[in-house]
Amino acid sequence: MLDAITTPAMHARLAQLREQDPNFETLYYILGPERILEWAHSVGVSSDHQLRDLAPQVPPHALRSIVAAPSESVFLWSGLKDAQMLAGYLDRHVPDRDGRTVDVLDFGCGCGRTTRFLQNLPLTRVHGTDINQALVAWCQQHLPGVKTSINGNVPSLAFGDHAFDFIYSLSIFTHLPESVMQAWLVELARITADHGIVLLTTHGYPAIDTISNSPQHQQMFQLSGDGAEKLRSDFDRDGFVYHRYTPDVIDQANAGDDYGNSFTHEDYIRRHWHGDLFEVVEFVPGGMRGWQDLTILRRRPRA
Repeated sequence: MLDAITTPAMHARLAQLREQDPNFETLYYILGPERILEWAHSVGVSSDHQLRDLAPQVPPHALRSIVAAPSESVFLWSGLKDAQMLAGYLDRHVPDRDGRTVDVLDFGCGCGRTTRFLQNLPLTRVHGTDINQALVAWCQQHLPGVKTSINGNVPSLAFGDHAFDFIYSLSIFTHLPESVMQAWLVELARITADHGIVLLTTHGYPAIDTISNSPQHQQMFQLSGDGAEKLRSDFDRDGFVYHRYTPDVIDQANAGDDYGNSFTHEDYIRRHWHGDLFEVVEFVPGGMRGWQDLTILRRRPRA
């Protein structure tokens, strides 16, 4: 993927940096030719004005802070790593393209943290949708290669049946109450092509382990140490736990009145995520950078 999204102009700038800066030459030897491209699309875009001019515009701090770490380089690096992960699952589970363009949807695209990279993949048409009007407006203005639209906090979406070969949703099902989660699963099934793939992330044991051992994460999740242990106990017993955010956080996120943190067990997913509509192809604990679990669903063919 890195080769596919790195333009000749970016390669030329990296070669120029190697010639001009002994420190960068050393960094190149340390990282190697593949990881230096990872550097270029994250730290490089953030720190080198010529690489910055060759990449899509970086969203402002106020928008980045809603959807990810506000640091430019972390925003770019995490988006790139997640885009690489998504491209890998796309290749693995939608392999028989026969030269056709595949339609991809980022459900909960934010300000384009991953779509900024995926839009440059060959034979891939990328769409995004989000509940936050400010994030959508920014994408529409600055990421013209992505077809971005607004959605409500409950279904439906403005797409036809069978519209997408690959849908992904990162850090969205981590924030939904049970009834809303179930409604969105049905809606995603509607717009997924037969045998198409839906990739979703959830909080599970890796996230609970981190929260239990990190006062910083306990503060982020509005939990005490005892609250983190109760979360684990409730999760073990019930398989699904939802904590609604306080009103001030809900107002800042602008993601609907039901915005909170949800924790979803693998067993719950396999029992309750509409087995009549989806087959669970893979479940990967901590599959998104060791933090959130990944579930890969395949749309069952319509009768």
